[in-house]
Amino acid sequence: MKKAVPGLSTLALALAVSATALTSASAQDALMPGLLPLSSASPAVHTGVFRAEALRGDAYSIEASRMALARSNNPKVRNLAGKVITNRQATTDALLPPGTSLTPGGIVVSDAGRGTVDTPLALIGAPVAVVGGVVGAVTGTAPAVVDNRPSEPGKRVALDAARQKRIADLGATSGRAFDRTYARQQAVADAEQVKLYQAYAQTGDSAAGRQFARQAVPLLQDERDDAAAVQGRMADEDGAVF
Repeated sequence: MKKAVPGLSTLALALAVSATALTSASAQDALMPGLLPLSSASPAVHTGVFRAEALRGDAYSIEASRMALARSNNPKVRNLAGKVITNRQATTDALLPPGTSLTPGGIVVSDAGRGTVDTPLALIGAPVAVVGGVVGAVTGTAPAVVDNRPSEPGKRVALDAARQKRIADLGATSGRAFDRTYARQQAVADAEQVKLYQAYAQTGDSAAGRQFARQAVPLLQDERDDAAAVQGRMADEDGAVF
């Protein structure tokens, strides 16, 4: 088991999002499904867009990893899936306040009445660096992606079409092919998440948000390295001659 990343378990992380960026959720969703309708917004700069993209990445990784725990007997795959779930539940909790969900348009809404959260939003969380190990036992068939299920961190977020396709592609495999697909997809997803966080840590428009991103990067890099190692090990085994 690798050492925990220092500082994450004690840091209180606050991100402020202006109320002017949170207008009508339904109107914004209709304008541009899957993205905040801000013409010049970039996830590397704009806190709201960064948060939405980071949460979508978490939701995909949590769902794929739940499927891995349900379907895979490979201990390396299961250990990776357990770590991913633990890490990404922590970052989801840091970015998405209790009692809220993320719509397909990237808007945070209240689960009570599904109204838009239209006041300045203070997001407080403290991701913990718990790495390794399998989180719980998953039995039965892995559930399909269900958007905005408040009780489950990975299902409080509406996935974009590209990540929905990844889940569908993963679900269409089994056995060794499933393990290979999961490892490959997770390595790509982790690399994407690290790049997103690194960019926002440098240029994000919220000082507290940049601090959060800087603190989370080592956790995500550790996860990325493990996913790449699992992917590489499986590729080596597939190429071995017996």
